[in-house]
Amino acid sequence: MFGISIYLSENNNFEATIEKAAKNHFSLVFSSLHIPEENPANYKHLLTKLANATKKNNMQLILDISAKSLENLDLDIQHADQLTTLGITGLRVDYGLSALEIAELTTKIKVFLNASTINQPFLEELLQAGVDITQVEAFHNYYPKPHTGLDTAFFKQTNSFLHAYGLKIAAFVPGDGVLRQPLFEGLPTLEKHRNCHPFVAALELETLGVDHVYIGDPALRPETTQQFATYSKNGTIRLDCIFTETLAPELVKQLTSIDRNRMDPARDLIRLENSRPALSHLEIQPIHKNTRPSGAITVDNVLFGRYQGEISIARKDLPADPKTNTIGHLTDQARLFLPFIGPGQRIQLHPIVKESPS
Repeated sequence: MFGISIYLSENNNFEATIEKAAKNHFSLVFSSLHIPEENPANYKHLLTKLANATKKNNMQLILDISAKSLENLDLDIQHADQLTTLGITGLRVDYGLSALEIAELTTKIKVFLNASTINQPFLEELLQAGVDITQVEAFHNYYPKPHTGLDTAFFKQTNSFLHAYGLKIAAFVPGDGVLRQPLFEGLPTLEKHRNCHPFVAALELETLGVDHVYIGDPALRPETTQQFATYSKNGTIRLDCIFTETLAPELVKQLTSIDRNRMDPARDLIRLENSRPALSHLEIQPIHKNTRPSGAITVDNVLFGRYQGEISIARKDLPADPKTNTIGHLTDQARLFLPFIGPGQRIQLHPIVKESPS
């Protein structure tokens, strides 16, 4: 599942932001109560407003808390479950709670622990304290300061350890719209993602064992939001592309239909599973354009015999082949998604502009 982040000190227009996210198939909201800038007199009002908006849009709301931040709500950790009456569905606790306190808290609300600092002795202590492990998840930090994000090898190893205990894992990717103050350097969990496209980063987090991905920064660009929305809705990766040839309507229809990479994935190509059966009756004549750089969109012509009509996408630079027509190419951004298109992955080519045929 995908989530957004809302910061009470920066966004009072919760309703519009959350409604838009819900319409784009985001289902989670993260917020922090570590906000000293807020006037405590307004704090509970803002949180209530946020919680009401998430409830209205059937989204889960996870709050990062501490004993100090709860004081602003006239609560302590023993009564933190009262936040559920507002519609809060989970509490992220980073430090200061004993295993017994966490075990007690899990009887009232889901608890999210700092994924990067949990170790085996602490998890064993939690289990001995009688914690309901189904009420516990692991949540990595984001890192505003450049060069302080996590290393990928450590991250992967940590996630494997946490999954062995049955914990689900959440982590952050940066936004590419409005970045969060005061550094405006992105809010990733992994340092390698600090300047990465958010959807590419999200796809990589999935391969590294992450169950829930949150956008750390306040906003995404509209086209990036659409990438997340399409993937959340039906598991389809949308690949923006440019068609460079004048194409028959039947071929265009097949090119732009949802298809999937074959379950027996090729090393060098993404082979669209449904294309050859759908187009084998056509007589696709060879054209002079048959160079195949990485990201090239091709269709096999009559010279390829029974393979005629198969649509492929080059994963890397390939030699020209007179039996294969190059009819377009992915955008530079869409090419970044290629490493994450595995066997059976649903994809949809999305033409954004058509170049004039030469």
